[in-house]
Amino acid sequence: MKRVLTLVAAAFCLAIGFSNSASAQVEEGNIIIDPYYGYPNIGQSFFDLFVDENNVDGAEIRGIGPCGVRAEFMLADNFGLGVDFIYNSVSGSGTVDSLNTDGTLFRSYDTKLFMRRYRVHLRANYHFVQTEALDAYVGFGAGTNIRQFGVTSDYPNFNEESVSGALIPVSARLAIGARYYFTDNIGFNTELGLGGPLISAGLSLKF
Repeated sequence: MKRVLTLVAAAFCLAIGFSNSASAQVEEGNIIIDPYYGYPNIGQSFFDLFVDENNVDGAEIRGIGPCGVRAEFMLADNFGLGVDFIYNSVSGSGTVDSLNTDGTLFRSYDTKLFMRRYRVHLRANYHFVQTEALDAYVGFGAGTNIRQFGVTSDYPNFNEESVSGALIPVSARLAIGARYYFTDNIGFNTELGLGGPLISAGLSLKF
């Protein structure tokens, strides 16, 4: 992972060296849409801890994301406003043993649990490098932070209601990113940031 971050950082440093006199790849009035997938899914580590502390046997943990889509409208050649939707989820299943007073197994109960997280950020980007193919920017976003938790089990009288909410109902993201266009309208995007995926990559579609 350190090697990946080093390579991406080096790419940004090289990008700064490009001349801004080349024709800009993005300009005022453009709309840019970036579907992406990121790493890591931090919520999965909390599920691993839950499994360990609650003696869940044969646990299978699965996760989606962090993933999402960013949309940006260029108000000027080097400044844009938009929205960033970020989603990640984790689910797991296993069995929990119920023991007799002498410590022998009485019965095993199937248990499933899930966590879903949704974030929607209003986003501002400043584009500090633009060449015929490369568009590099720094961005800041802030908005909602919604989590859903739930556990289901065939344990007698188990309460299967899910819970929604978050300790902090707002979230923010600070990022540096780049887009490299293969054609006038289609390219590749990558982004490093805090408050969302640590690193993400995907397509860039410009209109």
